[in-house]
Amino acid sequence: MKMKSILYGIVTGAAIASISTLLTAPTSGKELQLECKKKIKSYRHTVQQISNDTIKLTEQVKNTTKVGVNSVKELQIELKDSIEDWKRDVNPSINQLKEDINSLQQNVKNLKQLS
Repeated sequence: MKMKSILYGIVTGAAIASISTLLTAPTSGKELQLECKKKIKSYRHTVQQISNDTIKLTEQVKNTTKVGVNSVKELQIELKDSIEDWKRDVNPSINQLKEDINSLQQNVKNLKQLS
């Protein structure tokens, strides 16, 4: 008999809890389902948009990297050419300076010998 009483108490308590939950819910079940479906659809759309944006960003990064690598290679070639041009332009001046220094050294030796 005690078991029946406990079982009746549990069933009665569950029924009362279910009824009170249904009566105090802010929206009906159908409205709640529709709202959940809308939110899920909105979340899916947001996730899809993020996925598309990520794909576009990845492509942009790849393209930018390619352009950057090509630009650096071109810059490297141009710098190398500029340095070689500069060396060719400066070389005659360096040679003239070396000659002038040798001449000055020779003049200093000559002056030392005369003294």
